[in-house]
Amino acid sequence: MNERPDSKRVLRLNWVEGRPSLSGGVKSNRLIAEAMQRRGHLVTTSFLPPSWAWPKPWRVRLLIKRIRRGIGDKHFPHHLEKGDITLNRMPTRELNPDLIPDADVTFASWWAVWKQVHAWPSSKGLKVHYVRHYETHGGDEKEVDHAYRLSGPRVVISSWLKGIMTGLGHERIERVPNGVDWDQFDSPSRKKSDRPTIGMLMGLATFKDTPTGMRAIRRLQKQYPDLRVIGFGAQVLPAELEVPDCVEFYMCPDQALIPELYRQADCWIIPSSAEGFGMPGIEAMASHCPLVSTRCGGPEDFVREGVNGYLVDVGDDEAMADRVSKVLDLEDDSWESMSNASYEIAQEFNWDRSAEKLEAALYHWLDHPDQGWGK
Repeated sequence: MNERPDSKRVLRLNWVEGRPSLSGGVKSNRLIAEAMQRRGHLVTTSFLPPSWAWPKPWRVRLLIKRIRRGIGDKHFPHHLEKGDITLNRMPTRELNPDLIPDADVTFASWWAVWKQVHAWPSSKGLKVHYVRHYETHGGDEKEVDHAYRLSGPRVVISSWLKGIMTGLGHERIERVPNGVDWDQFDSPSRKKSDRPTIGMLMGLATFKDTPTGMRAIRRLQKQYPDLRVIGFGAQVLPAELEVPDCVEFYMCPDQALIPELYRQADCWIIPSSAEGFGMPGIEAMASHCPLVSTRCGGPEDFVREGVNGYLVDVGDDEAMADRVSKVLDLEDDSWESMSNASYEIAQEFNWDRSAEKLEAALYHWLDHPDQGWGK
């Protein structure tokens, strides 16, 4: 672990979430917060009461499903159920700065949370937009664009996001890549499965583009009649996806099971149209799994063509199936070389090194407020 130099002062840090979930963004915020606490800082993560979301009233089918779940807060799994930091579950359903500690720095990720935090009083310290995705899918386009253009320093998790923030006119941008939770995902070298096996996160958000993944799987099933596909996600897969019968789907799997799912796959696929980072990809790499991903942003920082996998154009299920077949058809020694390359590249992504980089940026920003934030 990287030690915090004695000459560096302790910072009071807030991370602010909306309603917590099993999303990679919530998990990543918790892990970087814990890494900052390991460096000696005082960290609090505040969040709204966890519950199933209420859809817009005109989305009748989703509204009926939500009503069936009940009005009360039944158990709702999320990544803030426990953690090695102070967890502040707010008693209200609205973010309230009076219920959040004063701090030197307050971070917000989701654009709607950032929009509120940006206007909070100076007692909450420097406000930093911790950009984990370009969330144009999450609300009114003009409102979302306004949130991303608000002044203030930016932390981004990928080169793709840094380019977007630069394009919006921001100057104070620090790239702090996500890490791997090595306690959970570290794995020994392994061999190919006896049966061709691929894996995929099967999310229903539009940007996950699960339909492209399903089309690629159907192509591969024709080539490999005994193909096995491991999928997991947070929601039941709808009938319109036409899920092939070779898919074994795990809904909200226990966190302890996920590393085992990765370790069963010969290739992990990411069919997304946009990814701020792509946590399942780096976790699969830590589990000695080659990747085939679209050129969707974040994964371009860790998929190296022909070394640990391949990149294809967004929406190109034919090219995706072709590159997956290249991985599946490798001789055992060649596949093990690609598998080991994935693991070695994943070693570059470490939460404690990322925390050290974030700490340096915070000290610089706090010590040079006269430089302004501008755009």
